[in-house]
Amino acid sequence: MMLSRHAEDLFWVGRYMERAENTARMLDVTYHSALEAGSDRTADEVWGDLYAILMLDEDESAGLGGGPALIFDTSLSFSIRSTVTKARENTRGTRELVSAEVWEAVNSLHLELQRSASTEIHDDRPYDVLRMTKVWAQTFSGAVYTTMARGDGFRFIQIGQMLERAVTTVRTLQVWNQRLSTHPAASAHAEWVKLLKSVSGHEAYLRTHRAQISSGRVIDFLTQSSDFPRSAVFCLRGAEENLMPMVVGETGASARRLLGRVRSTAEFSEPSTLDHHGLSELLAHIEQEILRVGIEIDRAYFRPGSAVMHAFETF
Repeated sequence: MMLSRHAEDLFWVGRYMERAENTARMLDVTYHSALEAGSDRTADEVWGDLYAILMLDEDESAGLGGGPALIFDTSLSFSIRSTVTKARENTRGTRELVSAEVWEAVNSLHLELQRSASTEIHDDRPYDVLRMTKVWAQTFSGAVYTTMARGDGFRFIQIGQMLERAVTTVRTLQVWNQRLSTHPAASAHAEWVKLLKSVSGHEAYLRTHRAQISSGRVIDFLTQSSDFPRSAVFCLRGAEENLMPMVVGETGASARRLLGRVRSTAEFSEPSTLDHHGLSELLAHIEQEILRVGIEIDRAYFRPGSAVMHAFETF
């Protein structure tokens, strides 16, 4: 039987590492989009999309000054370096429950970010650091999947990763939908390509639909694809599969019901047939239900009878 604090730490290791990779990928796309911003969109508007996905208000985003702070500033709880530091602390506290390869991936990324922060980095070319973050985060995911026994530790990491990934995909699509509903882009095709790249889905989409990029197909792909590992349905199904073996009696039953319900909503709705307002309502509902799943998992496994959350652990 795993201690609740260890279960919580592993759950958040999965979320933190997924969050670091997601932020690095979105920063990379934002840097390139800001450089390519045409007359229809300013660089500030492009950066505003990222801040909206990260759920930063005007006060939090006003003093950022671009991407380097989001990578290295340890005073920001949502920076990549802060997120990876938390993942390393949690992994170190559960060292006996993870493989050496998992620890090495988390620790190596932490040390590489520390080293990069101590050297001068040009504000307009942080691509090497972002690429390194993505590679080590993906190495972590591979190490979890190929070197850890399929016990509760593995399952909590996977659930954390899948919930984080699902909510990021949904929120990213939500931001794009809201912006395009009020400020239609001069080139909608280019905007949907940027959205797909923000969730590492451009190549997978093209292999599925070839070069036929349309809003309806992109929306369905990101919400309902059963093959793309960052679609909402794929992630929620993965979280559900890992949660089910840990449901014993009423312990975890509420979280399982909520997770099954939101997965069904995402899977059997028809998002591409909705107008901008209808799609916004659907995505907002899915996002809120995913957050509720996290709260129920917290109540069931980490601190039964209490709704207190792990530090920096809501959206």
